[in-house]
Amino acid sequence: MSPVGVDTFASFFFRPAGRITRQEYALGLGFVFALSLAGLSLLLAGGAPALVVVAMSVLWFPFLVAELVLIAKRCHDIGLPGIYLVLVFVPFLGLAWLVALALIPGNPGPNAYGPAPHFAAVPGET
Repeated sequence: MSPVGVDTFASFFFRPAGRITRQEYALGLGFVFALSLAGLSLLLAGGAPALVVVAMSVLWFPFLVAELVLIAKRCHDIGLPGIYLVLVFVPFLGLAWLVALALIPGNPGPNAYGPAPHFAAVPGET
């Protein structure tokens, strides 16, 4: 198994073009949520309230962008424009939309947003 390059990592989290599978979506969101919770825990354990506010303000934006890019790519996979990501900002519907994106199967073939994504849970499998 080869390591993932910085460009591949950056394009997965910060470039909204293309499509991702349900598994990639769930793993990506889990990764972003885990990092943000870990960062918040470490900052809150520090005990400096002003520093916590400043640090979380700086860290919040890239985490938000990464989450929104993952949601847009998942919308692309089911054939919807990425603008449907705004549904996550609707109270109550937002959480349901995040879950629905993890459950709705994507288009099996190519669509307007690119070819069907390929996710191999185990290296070498198709």
